[in-house]
Amino acid sequence: MKVSIRLLAFILCMMVMIPIIAACADETNPNPSSTIATEPGETTEQEISYDPNLPDFNFEGGTFTILTKAVATYNEWGEVSIWTEAENGDAVNDAIFRRNSYIEEIYNIDLVEYQSGSVSGDITKSVAAADNAYDVVMPAFGDCGSLAASGNFLDLYELEYTDFSREWWDQRSISDLTIAGKLFFVGSDISTLNNDATWCTMFNKEMIADYTLTSPYELVEQNKWTYDNFYTMYAGVSADINGNGVFDADDIYANLTQNENYNAMYIGSGERLIDKDAQDIPVISIGNNERSVGVLEILVKIMTDEQFSLNYHTKAASLGYHLWTTQMFEESRGLFWITNLQIVIRLRNLETAMGIVPVPKYSETQESYSNVVWTVGSYTAVPMTISNRERAGVILEAMTARSRQLLRPAYYDIALNGKYLRDEESIEMLDIIISERVYDLGLAYGFGGVNTVVETLVSKGDTGLMSLMDSKRKSIQSAIDKTVAKFEENT
Repeated sequence: MKVSIRLLAFILCMMVMIPIIAACADETNPNPSSTIATEPGETTEQEISYDPNLPDFNFEGGTFTILTKAVATYNEWGEVSIWTEAENGDAVNDAIFRRNSYIEEIYNIDLVEYQSGSVSGDITKSVAAADNAYDVVMPAFGDCGSLAASGNFLDLYELEYTDFSREWWDQRSISDLTIAGKLFFVGSDISTLNNDATWCTMFNKEMIADYTLTSPYELVEQNKWTYDNFYTMYAGVSADINGNGVFDADDIYANLTQNENYNAMYIGSGERLIDKDAQDIPVISIGNNERSVGVLEILVKIMTDEQFSLNYHTKAASLGYHLWTTQMFEESRGLFWITNLQIVIRLRNLETAMGIVPVPKYSETQESYSNVVWTVGSYTAVPMTISNRERAGVILEAMTARSRQLLRPAYYDIALNGKYLRDEESIEMLDIIISERVYDLGLAYGFGGVNTVVETLVSKGDTGLMSLMDSKRKSIQSAIDKTVAKFEENT
């Protein structure tokens, strides 16, 4: 059968146009859906709707202001996910621009970002003056607790149009961070910084091969990726290569580390500084069982063995802390580096083959990995004195839902998986890292200095956890009680 040239041209044209039409429809349809995995790590795909099911609103050109951490002050932990001036071909940048343009058009509103060099100070002043300067504020995790305990934040459950059961709100942050059924700050897809702040373990694949070592990928697969195996199986890598008789920053180490790992690795064991009871009230967890003592003992071994670990906070301050460790990792003088995902991004030009796995478990009986989200991310909160709660709820829900559709895949699939990770195994590990991350109230609120307990002991090589907790338990409990009472006052 003959096909006319005109008909063939039409068919070819339609083949080209269908993807374009579909893409355009995605931009204009306010209620899109897509078939994707619901969370990283899940293999069963199901239909996910990005429709927040909001009524039609027209905010008549009003301004919606979001307070964020200034890049000029907070450097790599400044907020970069809220506003951009124009598309430039970068997947993440363009997703931010398209998300904002959509929200502004649909709701007839102007999104404005105010980058602050003193987020906590500006929030406190604004709430005290009740000046409605900001509709949403996005402080760091380490500042959220004190700001919430001082009465600066609205209970987010009071917002009418936010549905915190939806996929665009970080469900683990909700379950971990509520107190007495109240939610004052939350993680979500609106920002990529919480992903950056998630802890992982980087390793040098070439060193694994050169030293004929078992790959951490195999240990994860066999459920043998534990602190004991981490410490005993890889110790032979360390070497005094400059021959001066001491281990210093010119040598090779099995483990590059940092002060943050005192708490990050303790929580990685499945233990918590602060847990919650059946009434959703914070309770002291650290030092309440023998397992926590065992965890502390292995951390002391790992962190204080100066032939196994180099802590850049104590050994490399002259070069700007992590800059020295970065150089060591780049030069294959560090086999492992337990740190945050943003370091993976900073090492995007690394020529050496690199892999990532979760933070090790304490033992094979630990049910899941526990990758802590550090105190430097960005969290969504609403000032207590906000005058237009309805608008705040609508824009937050719509903007976060659109972030799930546009920004999350741009960051996760295109940036992390496409640019920075080097092999299929790392991409699989990223799924585990993100899906098995945790938030600790002790890091957010610092109740009575509970966030200093592990560092105080491990940095001195002291395993006397129970005795230290005996001296601190009263002050920690008092701080918890005061915070809970403050929240109940505002009911």
